[in-house]
Amino acid sequence: MARALSDDLRMHVPEAGAAGGSARSVAKRFGIGISTAIRWLRREREGGERVARRRPDRILYN
Repeated sequence: MARALSDDLRMHVPEAGAAGGSARSVAKRFGIGISTAIRWLRREREGGERVARRRPDRILYN
């Protein structure tokens, strides 16, 4: 399962992207996945979204 990433990190990644960093360089710098960096930078660019999206409740079966 993927680890939860901090809200602080979610603030720094878009700032680094806005300063001219590519998604790959930002991902490497902060130790996150490239697809995560791409997604976060796109969300920031399209609507200024920086908070984690709520995950739908999961149904657990025994």
